[in-house]
Amino acid sequence: MGDGKLGPVDYLAVEFPGGVVTGEGFALVLDLVERAVIRVLDLEFVAKAADGSVTKVALGEIDHAGDVDVTLWAGASSGLLDQSDVDQLSAAIGPGSLAGILVYENVWAVPLMQALESSTARLVGYDRIMGEDLLAALDESEPA
Repeated sequence: MGDGKLGPVDYLAVEFPGGVVTGEGFALVLDLVERAVIRVLDLEFVAKAADGSVTKVALGEIDHAGDVDVTLWAGASSGLLDQSDVDQLSAAIGPGSLAGILVYENVWAVPLMQALESSTARLVGYDRIMGEDLLAALDESEPA
């Protein structure tokens, strides 16, 4: 990104109980990358043993039924994801599970942000609303 403009950066952490990864998600991530919707900044996997210990798992060691070569993202490391993040997310998964942690830039937003900037507008807020929070709010707003 030569002009220094970045889109908003988000992360997803997904638990795969029993360490079973279907691989369907990898194809969707690849599609988003190829269409320049997102850019993968980090993709890491961790495994939680029965005793609670956590180890990183190399992308090439992820066993999945999908047809996407996950090692495409083996070098993706932005430095945004540190050990404290991995520890926090690992605490949320169960023993015997595998977790994937994806940090990505919303590349689609860069032209919008550039347009706002060139029109003297200024972004003054950004946050993420979780789907379950939105559904709960919609349920509360429906007439009884």
